[in-house]
Amino acid sequence: MNAWWDASLYGLKPIDLIVIVGYFVIVMVIGFWVSRQVRTEEDFFLGGRRFGKLLLVMHWLCTGTHSEQAVQVTGASARVGLGGIWYHWMYLFSTPFYWLIGPIIRRLRVITTGDFFRIRYGRSLEMVYSLVAILYLIQSIAMLLRGAGSAIAGATGGEIPTQPAIVLLAVLFSSYVVAGGLVSAAYTDALQGLLIIVLSVLLVPAGLQQVGGWGQVRAQLDSHMFQIAASPEHIPTDTFEGTVGFIVSVSLLALAGVVVQPHVMNATGSGKTELEARVGMCYGNFIKRLLTMAWAFTGLIAAVQFSSHWQSANNPQQASEELFGMAIREWLGDGWRGLMIACLVAGVTSAEVFMVVGAGVFTRNFYQPLMPGREQAHYLKVGRIASAMMLVAGIAVAFYAGSVTGLVLASVEVISLLGAAFWLGVCWRRANPIAAWCSFLASVLVWLLSSVQAPAGAGLQFLAPIARNLVWLGEQLQLRDHARPIEIVIMLAVQFGVMVVVSLLTRAQSRNELDPFFARLLTPVGDEQPAGRQHDAEATATLGLGETRLDFEAVADQAYQAPRKYALELPRLTVVDWGGFLGAWVLVGGLIALLVWLAS
Repeated sequence: MNAWWDASLYGLKPIDLIVIVGYFVIVMVIGFWVSRQVRTEEDFFLGGRRFGKLLLVMHWLCTGTHSEQAVQVTGASARVGLGGIWYHWMYLFSTPFYWLIGPIIRRLRVITTGDFFRIRYGRSLEMVYSLVAILYLIQSIAMLLRGAGSAIAGATGGEIPTQPAIVLLAVLFSSYVVAGGLVSAAYTDALQGLLIIVLSVLLVPAGLQQVGGWGQVRAQLDSHMFQIAASPEHIPTDTFEGTVGFIVSVSLLALAGVVVQPHVMNATGSGKTELEARVGMCYGNFIKRLLTMAWAFTGLIAAVQFSSHWQSANNPQQASEELFGMAIREWLGDGWRGLMIACLVAGVTSAEVFMVVGAGVFTRNFYQPLMPGREQAHYLKVGRIASAMMLVAGIAVAFYAGSVTGLVLASVEVISLLGAAFWLGVCWRRANPIAAWCSFLASVLVWLLSSVQAPAGAGLQFLAPIARNLVWLGEQLQLRDHARPIEIVIMLAVQFGVMVVVSLLTRAQSRNELDPFFARLLTPVGDEQPAGRQHDAEATATLGLGETRLDFEAVADQAYQAPRKYALELPRLTVVDWGGFLGAWVLVGGLIALLVWLAS
């Protein structure tokens, strides 16, 4: 009996395997159980808008907490020090704005972000957004699968290679998501959120015990490893990770793009009221910021114990991404190791949400316009097929992509290409479809010039000097540690600048087109009027409203009057708005202070 109990299978003890299998059984039972509640598109894609505060907090925590993030932050922190935390603290300075964004998204009363582009700018921008969103979601699924697969490969000592692990993870969780949609994803996320919180924190003291305590970590690592911003002279010349330039540029990029990330509409729109939407979006993400600190310190500890593993590797970046899995294998005891691997899989279940969101984008923003008038059951079936196809595409990208780090940066840059169209679209009447198109095309051009290497013989050699000149201003002002931060800032400046200039030079949309849209943003959820009190409007104006209608004149006083001279529609902020927003900034300062204190 003892020989069997001490045996090893795929690098794991029997108790580890029992824990993992038990976890799989529990979450799959939950997924199939809640699938019985799914009867309509809104049930599948938005959970019937029934989620409360705690469920939305956990849903946001797990939707925004992916297995590859722990893998990447741990690896980056081992390479460049605590500055590696900014790969996923790039959203830290955006988080207070979530308190204000949450009600805006909930008031839109649509199912997908593509619906927003339809009702604000028309069908063409909806289609463009759909293409960008599907590309982003495929990248996101690939990141999740590759990151978790690498971690499991490290945790099992290579007994389960990365690619078989990717396929296994995909098969295990695709089944109940295809059945239950966002409902199954949210309920299992609540369970997984608790596990991720506990075990991410437990990994740090377990690692400290292995290396002899925090004093040994400080003694064996250079002092620059404990700075919250990496020093340019201590990082490779071909990277900019963790530097001040990195922090500023990716923080701006994150704020511009987070509002058009496809899963944001689904996660926030699933709240029962505006309060649930803002609490879930803001504070679910604050919990994640706290967890990211645990991953960063795990990276510092791993840099001490496993330095020989990645420093001598041909590709140190890829090798360092194996450190999180190695830490699981070496630091955690039997049973706990299995539970931590189950938590890695828990992070992969965020791919469920991306599958569901991708299915929603395809079904509503591609398929329905081509095949209108079908029954709900037909569209639901198409959505389930589409979610499975998204997973297949994600697996393919995960197999052939490079490092997780490269995928993360590429995905954030891609989705931010339409950030200006959203931000200006929700507050400025002058923003119009022509300007949105020009802004998108201009930002794509700058992004390609600065990011993409033209193939030899393509006749595009002239692009290289143009790309170099994009950072000339930064060089003259000595604002750059590396080229990429300034290129990102220029891309954002071009995107917003072109949007504003073209909007001012072209004809604004009529009030008949815009009043129904801004009526959504000025009407609190729950204050809608019965449909019978309003005349029938165009389908676009009433998209997602069901049996209610909105009247702009009835809520016009909910916006500040003075900015309307400049075509700005800014909702009046309440005590709850200001209090939550300022309180969130206090939390931002508290988290940074806590990181500095813990590193001292």
